[in-house]
Amino acid sequence: MHKLLQLIILSLLCTVVQAQTKFNDPKNTLKKHFWGDLYKGGGTTFYCKKPFTKKNILITNSHIYSSSWVRDHLSCGTPRQCRNESEQYRQITSDLHNIVPADSRFELKRKNSRFGSVGNEVEKEACDFRRSFQLLQPPEDIKGDIARAILYMHSSYQLPIMGSIDDLKRWNLEDPPSEEEIERNKQINEIQGNENIYITNPEKADSL
Repeated sequence: MHKLLQLIILSLLCTVVQAQTKFNDPKNTLKKHFWGDLYKGGGTTFYCKKPFTKKNILITNSHIYSSSWVRDHLSCGTPRQCRNESEQYRQITSDLHNIVPADSRFELKRKNSRFGSVGNEVEKEACDFRRSFQLLQPPEDIKGDIARAILYMHSSYQLPIMGSIDDLKRWNLEDPPSEEEIERNKQINEIQGNENIYITNPEKADSL
């Protein structure tokens, strides 16, 4: 009976993932929908706010909720193993709500770090981030964006919250959704078929 219950729960969780995004091919999603639809006319990098007109060697994609955190949670192996063998991994890493354009050099330094508060006494580094060991404190104008992306991934895919929930809730309040974030959310809804509920209703974070 206990094993049957586990199977039912697992089935329900898989249904939740299926419902979140219709995409399950990260490579195709990036090429066709991220760069091809969402940023076909260029844009501004998320972390460093640098304008670009098209994808190039200096611009890359970045998963706010790192794909390495997803691999660790799913225990699916190396990046290649996860892509080849885990349908859940492919769906999670295809979710446009968690992908942003980034400066390639900054992304190399950022991707293995977690977001959190390190204190304003720490000197600002590249792109106005403050770093203490493997902890990064974002600039004020994207704290809320980061919080809402991480909370969305947690709620949508039952992924663990990376960082302090208190920090994320506070950032969500201090940096409410901007017009740009709201518009991007609408565009992704048109492409992918769902919204980030923490952008449309930021107060929902209070119940976590």
